[in-house]
Amino acid sequence: MSMPAIAKAEIVDISTPKTSLILDAEKGGGLRLLHYGNRMESTDIATLKDAGAINRNAYPVYGILPQGEAAMSVTHADGNMTTDVEVTGINTTTAPDGAKVTTIAMRDKVYPFDLNVNYRTYPGEDVIETWVDVTNNEKGTVRLNRFMSGYLSVRYGDVWLSQLYGSWANEGKLSQTPLNHGVRMIKNKDGVRNSHTSHAEIMLSLDGKPQENTGRTIGAALEYSGNYKLFIDTDDSDYHHFFAGINEENSAYNLKKGESFVTPPLALTYSEDGLSGVSRNFHRWGRNHRLHNGDKERSILLNSWEGVYFDIDEAGMANMMKDIADMGGELFVMDDGWFGAKYPRDNDSTSLGDWVVDTDKLPNGIQGLIDTAKANGVKLGIWIEPEMTNTVSELYEKHPEYIIKAANRPATQGRGGTQLVLDLANPKVQ
Repeated sequence: MSMPAIAKAEIVDISTPKTSLILDAEKGGGLRLLHYGNRMESTDIATLKDAGAINRNAYPVYGILPQGEAAMSVTHADGNMTTDVEVTGINTTTAPDGAKVTTIAMRDKVYPFDLNVNYRTYPGEDVIETWVDVTNNEKGTVRLNRFMSGYLSVRYGDVWLSQLYGSWANEGKLSQTPLNHGVRMIKNKDGVRNSHTSHAEIMLSLDGKPQENTGRTIGAALEYSGNYKLFIDTDDSDYHHFFAGINEENSAYNLKKGESFVTPPLALTYSEDGLSGVSRNFHRWGRNHRLHNGDKERSILLNSWEGVYFDIDEAGMANMMKDIADMGGELFVMDDGWFGAKYPRDNDSTSLGDWVVDTDKLPNGIQGLIDTAKANGVKLGIWIEPEMTNTVSELYEKHPEYIIKAANRPATQGRGGTQLVLDLANPKVQ
């Protein structure tokens, strides 16, 4: 009489001071999410599965069960569109700053296609970052059709979604709605200004309508400055399936043999102190680990734009520097309008890309402004928009091939009917 093999769980505990993310990463099996929320002690973790833990796929891939949404979808070198991965190992490393990275290594059961799910924590922070990296060891090119940074299962209930939306001069409007069955999607295809309309971050309130200081709340923020997609699929399993990553629309990636692809991190946090608790977690983590000089106070500044717009001149800049210094300010920033030789920048339809001082406006150049700033005891900042040009500019006249445009199509022109985006992936443009 033969006995069936009994799978042995390989529990992975990824914890912060107040939160825990618990995984079952049994070698040869799938990666399963057991818990994300309040911090759990080892005695409780040991009984999670028996106590009715979530026990859902921690990073679903498209293939064997195609009816559900997937975080990763690929077409293998031979054209097979199914993927089925199993855990091959667990590795943990610690960086010099104390950040701890846990990597769950997985590989397709048939193809030499490797997928690693990574989690990073920081000492003293209640934020967990997650991302994936994939490596193609197949004989030919693998096409990545979808490549989400992270996925999270949330039990169905009185769950509310908080998100930000808006438009120019109307940014950061708050929307709070209950999550019902169906799909909710937040996405961006603006490219260079990806928080202009929606934002790549959300909060999920698990105890009904969002409250500022009470209630279990999950926060998620994608660390990416390009096109993004966040969506929540609430299906017949009675789970909210949250996905976040690069927007794959028109962005499939061809991964050559031996190449790897790394997604941007998705930052997750949890608090039982409502929206504000999540905000505080993110703010502290952001200041300590993501913002340049995040632990330092910012200078009090005056910007020239709303004062004079394009009407830049030395006397006006000097007066503004004196004014901000007299008010105890520390920085003056000269905004748009200071550049352009052949084509002076007098409005928004010319001169981008021609970063040459207009000496009719500033006879003594930038150095003259630097000297004036020093005399007033303030720092000097200057505005540029290095990723742009205009059709009316010396740069475009000399190098029309420097812009981004679809082959065999006219260039798409933006603000003022003349603005174009430079191809910063081109080394010559750089």
